Amino acid sequence: MDPADPSRTTSAPDCPPWCVTSAAEHAYDDAGAWLHEGPRFGLVRTWCLDGAEPVFSATLDAGDGDAGELDADELRRLATDALDAAMWIDLQKRLGLTRIGRSVVELVREAHDRATRSA
Repeated sequence: MDPADPSRTTSAPDCPPWCVTSAAEHAYDDAGAWLHEGPRFGLVRTWCLDGAEPVFSATLDAGDGDAGELDADELRRLATDALDAAMWIDLQKRLGLTRIGRSVVELVREAHDRATRSA
């Protein structure tokens, strides 16, 4: 894929603050369907395909160890990392990418408006 191809976009997307994808990597994305790499949780890498409906996902990074072979400690660490990644993805889905660029004050007010209090 040639980033100079006219079917490719030449401007960088408005990335979420957690996106670690470089502008050069974004040059390979289709216009209107940006692939943002999110934080890593150990061997778990998080992603978001930002289109009409953002889609979050995760992949495993093979790392430097033996492919697919984990001892009990590594397996427990992977389980913890996977849970952390799943919780992060759930939070991002709830927040939505439309909140990018909004001030903390706006977000707090919105959360306060949604909150319910019991007597």
